Amino acid sequence: MDKNELWKNTLAALEVEISKANFAAFFPKTKLISLNQGKAMIACPSSLIAERLTKRYARMIKETLTDLTGKNYHLAFEVRRSYLSSPKPTNLGPLFSHLRDNTGLVPAYTFENFVVGLSNQLAYTAAHSVTDQPGSLHNPLLFYAGVGLGKTHLMHAIGNAFKAKDPKARIRYCPAESFTNEMIEAIQSRRTAAQFRKRFRSIDLLLVDDIQFLAGREATQEEFFNTFNQLYLSGKQIVLTSDHRPWEIRKLEARLVSRFSGGMITDIQPPDLDLRFAILKQKTKERGATLNDKIVLALAEQLVGSIRQLEGALTQLLLLVQTHRETTPEELVNLVIQNNSFHQPSISVSPKAILGEICRQFKTSREELTGPNRSSEVVLPRQAAMYLLRELTSLSLKKVGELLGGRDHSTTLYGIKTIKQRMKADPILHRQVEMIKTSLQ
Repeated sequence: MDKNELWKNTLAALEVEISKANFAAFFPKTKLISLNQGKAMIACPSSLIAERLTKRYARMIKETLTDLTGKNYHLAFEVRRSYLSSPKPTNLGPLFSHLRDNTGLVPAYTFENFVVGLSNQLAYTAAHSVTDQPGSLHNPLLFYAGVGLGKTHLMHAIGNAFKAKDPKARIRYCPAESFTNEMIEAIQSRRTAAQFRKRFRSIDLLLVDDIQFLAGREATQEEFFNTFNQLYLSGKQIVLTSDHRPWEIRKLEARLVSRFSGGMITDIQPPDLDLRFAILKQKTKERGATLNDKIVLALAEQLVGSIRQLEGALTQLLLLVQTHRETTPEELVNLVIQNNSFHQPSISVSPKAILGEICRQFKTSREELTGPNRSSEVVLPRQAAMYLLRELTSLSLKKVGELLGGRDHSTTLYGIKTIKQRMKADPILHRQVEMIKTSLQ
């Protein structure tokens, strides 16, 4: 692998670990210019970027280079604009396409390439609905989820759908941290304060990522409150994301909590096995690669992290396939699993805890759950128990059946398929089961 190919693969691996804003700010115009005597020389377009990479990202870069080459390198960052004057575009596939216009949107993030499953179906449906009835049905629309579960993808998909329907629509995507920084700059220059307010209050769609960053910043919250009110009263659509529900964000003003809670709030849960498999299949296709379904399933069964982590693991696997052609895919999958701390442990939640929580939530007893009763009041929690025992432990279908009264593996498999179908059709049941899953984890 030559140094250009190595750096391209390094960037591909880093992008799934670093926030989109930071990656776009510091990495696109960098270049690996030499690998000599254990030293990796990286060219940067400015001293600011060289300093930031040295202080914040050197360890990650070094570890990634080691993973890809098997060697340890000492890193050096230098400003060498001559190497970067006319860079050729690096094609990292659809996942890494971040060409933005003045809206701030990432064109690659669309509804079409968002993989839908039980854990994100409600959020996906709500996102689609605001493109059909902006400013009325769900306003504001707020997604909350952990890192790397797709809330930013959905937000950009809404913006891109708006833009496709009306190319003249005024759209603005902005992380909350950027909103704060722009506001501070505007305050420091009185002439631009009015421009700042006009820029944010005269748009048709406002997309604000990670609103938890507003917490504790009184001046920013005041400005955002006024911006929110003007857009809302004008019937403009507002979409927000957060890592928590509004009322769980400490130091967020009550009036903002009230405004954010006045529309639609929906969570996105970590992907289940079916969704993990579908995501890995699609991302493999997007990279122009081919993997046997058995290999993809093996990866999906063991890795239970975020979507971003799944993509990172897939990137590692595809790189290993290219560089270790003599090694079987099964061995490479095991290597990827061993190298990632987010793989599923042999038993992450005890079966006793799962059955106890099921009984508590569905108001039934352990005896009814494992007994012969086939009434709907008992069958539903029994099937939910089957589903969670398979999702949260490494138990086989046979063992799950034994725990639930000696049922055979075919009965258990049927129960799991049935509960999945019911969860798809019933958002309330889906949320109930996912809440049980979250509390157990």
